[in-house]
Formats: sequence, C-alpha cells, structure tokens
Amino acid sequence: MSQDVYEYPLMPEWDISAVILATDFYQAVEQFYDSGIERADFLSKYQLFRELEPAKMIQKQLDQRFQAVSGYSIYQAVQYANQHETKFIGFKPKKG
Repeated sequence: MSQDVYEYPLMPEWDISAVILATDFYQAVEQFYDSGIERADFLSKYQLFRELEPAKMIQKQLDQRFQAVSGYSIYQAVQYANQHETKFIGFKPKKG
C-alpha cells in the first residue's frame, strides 16, 4: 500500500524537524509491513515519535489517521516489535 500516494497525518504545531521525524517514523512503519526492518531501528524511531508526541490520545488519533490513509496500523507494528525479539522484523497483513 505504501506505493499509493497519500499524506501523512501531521500536527499543525509541529515544526519542520518534527515533521521530518514523524515522516521518518511513518516510513519505518511502511517498511515494517512492506519489506521488513531492523527491530532496533524501528523501536528507536518509535521512541523518537513518542517523545515528539507524548500524549497517548494524540498518538492514537495519528495512528487512526495513518491507518485510514495507508492501511497500516502503527499500534499493531509496535506490538509485534515488542513481542518479537528477532533482529529483523516484518509483517505482511493477510489479504481478504
């Protein structure tokens, strides 16, 4: 799905460095679903995203908006990463 063209959900108060950080994390989520990613890299980007937006409610809203445009769940990707301690992680959602 990441080959589709869509806009990442961003917060209006974010400055350019925050937008870049969030975009980097969204791309890591796409990579997790599309081809896989190193677990440490993914979790590092997630930690930076959490520091950027510490409010759980806003994180959940961003996840819902991201899933609506991309079809990828940030929550499920993070849960998978936390439950699997392999060096390389990835998950292909079931079609149908």
